[in-house]
Amino acid sequence: FFSIGSNDLTQYVMAAARDNAAVAYLNSVRHPAVLRLLEAVVRFGREKGIPVSLCGDAGGDPAAIPALIEAGLRDLSVAPAQLAMAKAAIAEVPV
Repeated sequence: FFSIGSNDLTQYVMAAARDNAAVAYLNSVRHPAVLRLLEAVVRFGREKGIPVSLCGDAGGDPAAIPALIEAGLRDLSVAPAQLAMAKAAIAEVPV
């Protein structure tokens, strides 16, 4: 299986440390470059029969969930405190 760490992936793709206030605005899993990479990994996983999941802050971010689902992700790791919000965000995504 592939497990994508959204925090590290975003930081590396955007070349912006998430703890650096000067570039923090660049750290968004919803950035087109990050979403294209996620989509490519999901597509490769499907072609090869490899399950792909996502862990990290983005999985429980209601603002990011629609974009993650659109990128093809179906397995999101969510902190227990974010579960209700994540379920509500998923329920609002058109099928």
